[in-house]
Amino acid sequence: MSHTLRKIRVIFATQFAQMVEYRAEVIIWMLSGTLSLIMMLVWMAQAEGSPGGQVNGYSPAEFASYFLSTWFVSQLIVVWVTYELDFDIRQGQLSPKLMRPLDPFWIHYLGHLSERLFRLLPMLGLVTVFAWLSGARFTSDWRVYPTVFALAFLGFTARFLWEYTVGLLAFWTESSNAFHELLWLAYAALGGMFAPLSFYPSWVQNIAVWTPFPYMLGLPAQLLAGKATLEQATRGVLVLLAWLVIFAALRLLVWRTGLKKYGAVGA
Repeated sequence: MSHTLRKIRVIFATQFAQMVEYRAEVIIWMLSGTLSLIMMLVWMAQAEGSPGGQVNGYSPAEFASYFLSTWFVSQLIVVWVTYELDFDIRQGQLSPKLMRPLDPFWIHYLGHLSERLFRLLPMLGLVTVFAWLSGARFTSDWRVYPTVFALAFLGFTARFLWEYTVGLLAFWTESSNAFHELLWLAYAALGGMFAPLSFYPSWVQNIAVWTPFPYMLGLPAQLLAGKATLEQATRGVLVLLAWLVIFAALRLLVWRTGLKKYGAVGA
């Protein structure tokens, strides 16, 4: 056990050092994820032009709070492992990684986690600036903040597992990135990146609650904006844990099946 933990510590430290070397790119990646900020401006303008200054119970300031929270959470759970796996499998770069005494899964996972630590402080600084400019206000209940980080951690792990599984489809296809784009659309739409889930038709909401997407993104954002309760967060944790088990089992199945095909072509 101690030997495994030592390997994990070394890999994490190495990956963190690598992310520090690319610190300018990390900031650019953060600033490029502006969809939530664009939607914030759209919905704030819509609320300002509506009778009573609200749309479905959201004022301009509340829209700012929600979409800034969505941006913050989306930055915590962003994943790019599909692109890495697609390249490694198609170019044969996976072969040397299979010689290491640790599943390549953990190298990618720890690399993503280390990048989260590096981007956290710049993210908090940007949220502070955007909140000051937009008039956003966040909940004063201190219990919400550790709950949001717990949901974000579970959401990140769930997203990492499904995107890892999608990346493994490169064992059978010329490119797995197209599948990634389709899943991203479902994640963004049902997660609440375009609008709060309560704005959607009831049949869409009924479908969304059985998926992990609202609990990964929309629920933490609504907690920060004061639009959700801790009881709802408990349900979100349970749903995400259930999906984690499903995604972990699926990832393992696809990995073992794909390795047999990968070895069969002499890579």
